[in-house]
Amino acid sequence: MKGRKRSKGYADKLLGLLFPAVLLLAMIINLIVPDREMSEEENRMLSTKPELTLNNVTSGDFMEEYESYVSDQFVGRNTWRSIQVALSRLGGSKVENGVYIGKNGQLFEEISVPDQGQMSENLSAIKELAQRYPDIPVSVMLVPDAACVLSDQLPSLAVMEDQSQLISMVKNELGDTVKWIDAVSALNKHKSEKIYYRTDHHWTSLGAFYAFQEAAPVLGIDADVSDDYVSYAVSDDFNGVLASNSGVFLDEKEEIDIYVPASGDNDLTVTYVDEGRKTTSIYDSSKLETKDQYSVFLGENSSVIDIKTVSTHNDRLLVVKDSFANCFIQFLTPFYREIVVVDPRYSTSTLEEIMDTYRITDVLVLYSGNTFFTDNHISGVFSGE
Repeated sequence: MKGRKRSKGYADKLLGLLFPAVLLLAMIINLIVPDREMSEEENRMLSTKPELTLNNVTSGDFMEEYESYVSDQFVGRNTWRSIQVALSRLGGSKVENGVYIGKNGQLFEEISVPDQGQMSENLSAIKELAQRYPDIPVSVMLVPDAACVLSDQLPSLAVMEDQSQLISMVKNELGDTVKWIDAVSALNKHKSEKIYYRTDHHWTSLGAFYAFQEAAPVLGIDADVSDDYVSYAVSDDFNGVLASNSGVFLDEKEEIDIYVPASGDNDLTVTYVDEGRKTTSIYDSSKLETKDQYSVFLGENSSVIDIKTVSTHNDRLLVVKDSFANCFIQFLTPFYREIVVVDPRYSTSTLEEIMDTYRITDVLVLYSGNTFFTDNHISGVFSGE
């Protein structure tokens, strides 16, 4: 009996010494190992060491920022994160860091609840633009997010907003001031196909193509476009932002396809206006070597992109968009002499300035539902406020 007590005492002492020793070792390693700027696995910038100032300390911001810094820069963070996610999954969790884990390896972003005031401002701005330029057709397409179209793959008991109803409300509110493109119906017809990535919140090029077929007659494109393109796989190891955010299905590898015209000359000059950079392609192959492979379409986010084509058509299209439009634009280049792409999240120009500068003849507003219902930049770039 005494021997057992003595052994237990030794074990307790050993654990008492081991725990602080491990903490001390971790602190030493953290001091030695350089801070990282970005986590490739999480696809985000990491917190940096906060500046120690009197204001930071008295406001409490310093401790909050320092805790975030220590958490982000902790050695072995990815390993500990993987363990935490694995334990959570064993416990039956179907949500990780706001990402819903659906059936068949499908990850979902939650459907955003619109801010009614902001949405009203966005809709008013679009109507005002259409009324200001009565001779220029304005088309609007809101792309439903995966949780809307693939709702049958959501985890059990997951409750989401009815985004199709929200999109219908936008259509009704805009009325006949714009031309409406029904992406919801187009994608619902093909919900059994790979129209969304499993590990990312974006739609695939295939999904965008089906929407383009729906959009073509609304945009005044008379041709039957169903056989006008050839698709090519440019990556087979894409793992998207939802996998990074959730920490699940990080080994899932997906294909990224691009579509090019089956015939005809598709020479382009692509100018990133604010950056002063020019290329001859809407595809940035260097992004295929990074975590954010979806950026192969048009590269990184940019405020204004001017795409000049050799199309025999004389129309000049303005696309006001979020990142869902990036893989949609590849289908438009044969039908417009010039396409000007504006992302209101980064642009300081007003649409009036752009309309006049580029002599725009047509406008397309293309957003994912989640972005449109939450973005507070749309009304500003439309109105110039």
